[in-house]
Amino acid sequence: MMAKAAVMTDDRVRVTREVRESRPDDRQRLAALVHLEPFVHQHPAWEAPLDKAGTPGFVVWEAPLGKLDAALAVLRETQGVAWVRLFASAAAVPPHQAWETLFPAALEAIHKRNGLRWVAAMPFAEWFRHLLEDNGFYFLENVEVLVWERQPVARVVPAEGFRLRPMIPADLAAVTRVDAAAFGDFWHMSQEAFRVGLSRSVWATVVEDETTKEVVGFQVSTPSPLGGHLARLAVHPEAQGRGIGRWLVTDVLTFFHRNGAEQVTLNTQGNNDAALNLYARMGFRETEEVYPVYCYDVPAR
Repeated sequence: MMAKAAVMTDDRVRVTREVRESRPDDRQRLAALVHLEPFVHQHPAWEAPLDKAGTPGFVVWEAPLGKLDAALAVLRETQGVAWVRLFASAAAVPPHQAWETLFPAALEAIHKRNGLRWVAAMPFAEWFRHLLEDNGFYFLENVEVLVWERQPVARVVPAEGFRLRPMIPADLAAVTRVDAAAFGDFWHMSQEAFRVGLSRSVWATVVEDETTKEVVGFQVSTPSPLGGHLARLAVHPEAQGRGIGRWLVTDVLTFFHRNGAEQVTLNTQGNNDAALNLYARMGFRETEEVYPVYCYDVPAR
């Protein structure tokens, strides 16, 4: 048990709700909250947010008789960064009130187990963007969606001294190190996320140095309704400028083209000019899908 809060509802009946950490057996009630109530934010990832019930940072606001009136999942991605993967509030509870009640509890649940520097969120609806802005989050940058539509795939010359091969589970520690070096503290992903991503992928590859066998680049791609999605690609900074990124992208497009894909999508940071230029040369174009990323600086303890 975390805390209890008394709330006056519209019919003037005083209801006492309990704030507590979620449990795996909450999943059915969480599903009802997410699918039936009006204020819901879900951030897509390799694992569905509801599957993370019981994880530190996933808290609920429980009404009498076990009904869940609100839920918030602030889930740690790496040591310093957590993402808002789920926020849901029932019609009986104003979303600002639910957030102001649950967010401190979620932070406390994470803090008592692991340190945290930032909480990030990607709002898809205006009401959630305003809620974040009203509660200390600031705009960081945009994420843009690019699309490649079926067309001939240009051939590229493999990078000399390197080998491209399928990714295997034994590569995940090296893949995580490359990702951290390429993306930095805020954007890099955890080894556990890559473990899940590899299990969900249809095509995942690494590029390794033929002499040292060190992994210097990788990509992970997943299926989509019209073809595929290039979910993650990184090249170690020390190996950039040798055509490895272009080699990886060409291999992905060749794979999906060979399997009849109508399109391949990807997301990239709107201020990552190097990535945008690479993908443009490979035949990707910008779409109207642009999503803002908001950030909250967690106070030091």
